[in-house]
Amino acid sequence: MRTSKKIEAEIREKFGFFPPFFKLAEHNTQVLENLWQQTLSAYINNPISALFKEKLFAYLSRYCSVPYCLICHSCALRTLGLKTQEVLELLESPPPTEKEIAAHLYTLVRSDSEQIILSDLNPAIEKSLFYCSIFIFLEREQSEYCRTELRRLLGPMNYQHLVTFLAYIKTCHVWMEAHPEINYEPDNRVVEQLSSLLEETPKLADFFCNYIEKVRREQQIWAEQAIQLAQRQRHQQAIRKACDDLERQVEEATAKLSVSSMLLKQEIGDRLQAEAQLLHITDRDALTGLPNRTLFMKRLGQTIERTKKSKDLFAVLFLDLDRFKVVNDSLGHTSGDRLLIAFAQRLKSCLQSGDTLARLGGDEFAILLEEIQEINDAIQIAEQLQQELTIPFYLNRHEVFTTVSIGIALSTTGYDQPENLLRDADIAMYRAKALGKARYKIFDTVMYSETTKLLQLEIDLRRAVERQEFLIHYQPIVSLKTDKIIGFEALVRWQHPEQGLVFPTEFIPVAEETGLIVPIGYWVLREACRQLHEWQQQFLENKLIISVNLSSKHLLQSHLSEQIRQILRENSLEPHNLKLEITESVLMENTQSVRTKLLQLRELGIELYLDDFGTGYSSLSYLHCFPINVLKIDRSFVNRMDINGESAEIVRTIIALAHNLGIDVTAEGIETVEQLKQLRILQCKHGQGNFFSKPVPASAARALIAKQLDLYQFVIHN
Repeated sequence: MRTSKKIEAEIREKFGFFPPFFKLAEHNTQVLENLWQQTLSAYINNPISALFKEKLFAYLSRYCSVPYCLICHSCALRTLGLKTQEVLELLESPPPTEKEIAAHLYTLVRSDSEQIILSDLNPAIEKSLFYCSIFIFLEREQSEYCRTELRRLLGPMNYQHLVTFLAYIKTCHVWMEAHPEINYEPDNRVVEQLSSLLEETPKLADFFCNYIEKVRREQQIWAEQAIQLAQRQRHQQAIRKACDDLERQVEEATAKLSVSSMLLKQEIGDRLQAEAQLLHITDRDALTGLPNRTLFMKRLGQTIERTKKSKDLFAVLFLDLDRFKVVNDSLGHTSGDRLLIAFAQRLKSCLQSGDTLARLGGDEFAILLEEIQEINDAIQIAEQLQQELTIPFYLNRHEVFTTVSIGIALSTTGYDQPENLLRDADIAMYRAKALGKARYKIFDTVMYSETTKLLQLEIDLRRAVERQEFLIHYQPIVSLKTDKIIGFEALVRWQHPEQGLVFPTEFIPVAEETGLIVPIGYWVLREACRQLHEWQQQFLENKLIISVNLSSKHLLQSHLSEQIRQILRENSLEPHNLKLEITESVLMENTQSVRTKLLQLRELGIELYLDDFGTGYSSLSYLHCFPINVLKIDRSFVNRMDINGESAEIVRTIIALAHNLGIDVTAEGIETVEQLKQLRILQCKHGQGNFFSKPVPASAARALIAKQLDLYQFVIHN
C-alpha cells in the first residue's frame, strides 16, 4: 500500500496544489487513496471535455451547502476561456423542466453525427447534453426516460462516462457536507484566478456573496417543495387506492348479492371437501399415502386401551431401510422417493387387512400387528419382509437391492403410553443395525438399560469435556535395533468422578458419534506436546517424539493445520517431534479432502502413521496416494505370530511391502520374547507393547526415560 505522502505528491503533481477536498483524509491512507482513485477515474481521466466537466461541476455546486466548488469551478471556467458574463449567466440559469428536456433530447436525436463524441461537442449538442445531465442529477425518479434515451444516443461507453462523472459530483458534495470542519477557502491558484476576475469585474465579489446566499435559499425552498410534492403524491395515491378499494368492494358486494344462494351451496360443498382433505393430510403421509406418525400413534393408543380388557397380544415393528442414503446420493431424491413408494407396497403385500403400516418419516416405517397369538407370529412377518426384499427394485432402469433392519416390541411390557412401545421397537431396530443390518431384533429390558446407560455416558462425557476430566497415559515406542525408547504414544483416559478410570474403548465411540472427539483430541494433542516439551527440558540429550491419534472428525476441520501449528508454537516443539496416527477407515472417507489435509500436515514437517494396518478395508493403492511415513501393524497379528503361522506370514508380507515402498514399520502389541525375535529377524524398525511397558502415567514414563539415560551414561563412562 502506498503512503499518504506519495499519494499527496501525486495529487500536487496533477493539480499544482493540494486541494482542501483531500485534507481530511491526510491521516487515513486508505480513504485518501480511495478519494484520489475516484478523482482520477471519474474526473481527471474521464474523456468528457474539460470545459463541459467544469460547467457541470460549477452549476451543480448550487446544490451543495459548501460554496467551495462553486467558486473553484467558476474560476476554472474563466481559465478555460469562458467570459465572466457567460459564467454568471450559466450560474443563474434555472434548472430545466420536463418540457425543456424533451426539446433537448430532440436536438440530440437530430444530431448529424452517428455517435456523439464527449471530448469534442459542438455548442448546440453541448447545451442539450448539459441540461439533460442536470435533469438526471436533480430528478432521479422523473428522469428514467431521459436516462434511457441518453444511453441509446451516447452508446453504453459514453453514457457510462457521463453517469460516472455525475456520481463523482454527488460524492464530492456528500463528502464536503459531511465534513464542515474543513476550511474550504480556495487555494492560492484559485485565489489568483478569483483576483483576476475581480479586477475585470469589481462587482463580482458582491455577486458571489449574494449568489451563494440565494442558492442556499433556493436549496431550502427546493427541499421544502420536494417534501410537499412527495406528501401530495402520497395523499393522492392513498385517495386513489381508497377509491379503487371502495369501487371494488361495491362491485364484489353486488356480485355476491346476485349469486348468494349459489355461492352458499358451493361454500358448503367446498368446506366439506376441505375438511375431508385436511383430515387426510393430517393423518396421511404425502408421498406413500400411508398413515403417518400421528395416525399410527392414535391407532396404537386405541389398541393399548382395547387390550387392557381383552389381554390380546400385539406387536410393534420398527423398520429402517439400510443404506437408503446411498440410493439418494447416487440416483437422486426422485429415485429415492420411488424406492420408498415401492418399498411400502412390498410391505403391504405381507400384511393382513387389520394391520397398520405407517411411514414415520424419512426411510423409517412402523407396523402394528394386532391380535397375534405368540411372538413367532411377529418373527414370521419380519422374516417374510426380509425375504421379499431379496427381489430387486427397478428404478429408472437401475436394478436396486436393499435390506431392512427391524426392531420388534411386544405388548407384554404393559405400557399405557404408545410412545414407550414405539421407543422400545426403535431401540431394538438400532441394535439390529449395530449387529450388521439386514436382520431383526426383539426388544428386551437389557437393551433399554444399555441405551439409558449410553445416554448417561454422553451426558457425563460432555461434562467431562467442560471440566477437563481427562488424563494421558504414555506407552513407550522402542527401537528394536537398539532397545532404546525413541518416544511415546499418548493414550487418553477418562478419570470419571464416580466410576474411576474409564478406558477409551468405552467412551471414544460415543465421542466420535457426538463430535466431542474434536475438543478431546485437541486437548490430548496440546497436553501431550506440553509433556514432551517438559521432558525435553529435563533430559537435554534425549530427542524424544510423541505420537497422537487423530480422528476422522479432525480431518473435517477446515483449520486443522493452523490449530496444530499453533499448539506446536505454544509448546516450543519442532514439527518433527510430533507424529500423528490415523486409521485405514479415515482414508476411505472423503478421499480427496483427506489427502489435501494430510499433505498440509506433511508440509509442516509432521510424520503420519497409519494405525492398525491390516484390519481395515482400504486398498493397498492408497499407500501410493497418501503421504504415509510409518505403518503400524495391528496387535491382532503380532499377538498370534508365535502360535499362528498365517499371522506371522501376514506380518512378514506387511513389512516387506512397507520396505519396498520406503515406509517404516512399527509393530503394536508385542507381548513375548519370541514375538520380539521374529520381528527383529523381519527387520521391523520399531515396536511397542506390554513386553516393554504398559501405558503409564507421565511420572512413570519420566522414570523410564531417566532409567534409560542413567544406563546410557553408565555405558559411556565405563
